[in-house]
Amino acid sequence: MSIMPSNQNEVAGPGTVVGANVKLVGTIQDKNNISIHGSVEGEVNSEKAIDIAVGAKIKGPVTGQIVKVAGNIQGSVTAKERLEILPTGKIVGSVSTKDLIINSGAIFVGKSSMPSSGLDEEVKSIEKQDKEPESE
Repeated sequence: MSIMPSNQNEVAGPGTVVGANVKLVGTIQDKNNISIHGSVEGEVNSEKAIDIAVGAKIKGPVTGQIVKVAGNIQGSVTAKERLEILPTGKIVGSVSTKDLIINSGAIFVGKSSMPSSGLDEEVKSIEKQDKEPESE
């Protein structure tokens, strides 16, 4: 008897771990979680979560569903669901996410954008109200 995953596109396994003494140059791409403890020069891309540990350094773009940063990133970060910069975390570069959490002590230097889901009309309405003179 064989056991099949509920979703045939789902890939089982532990994901990718870059050890503390590892320096990797190139692209890391995984359908599962990625945990970085060492140094990466290049793109880091996961369809799930990415965890940048204390002391880890990344130079290049990072893309994942949930990104948690306790180390250093120099480059853009795209977190489709949530980006959290922990107190020891540092990001120098632009970020894009639905949910941004910057803990006290964290460093973020760059621009952030938060894609809106249906809020465009509300923002335009507020901007229009701000431009219109008040009538009494």
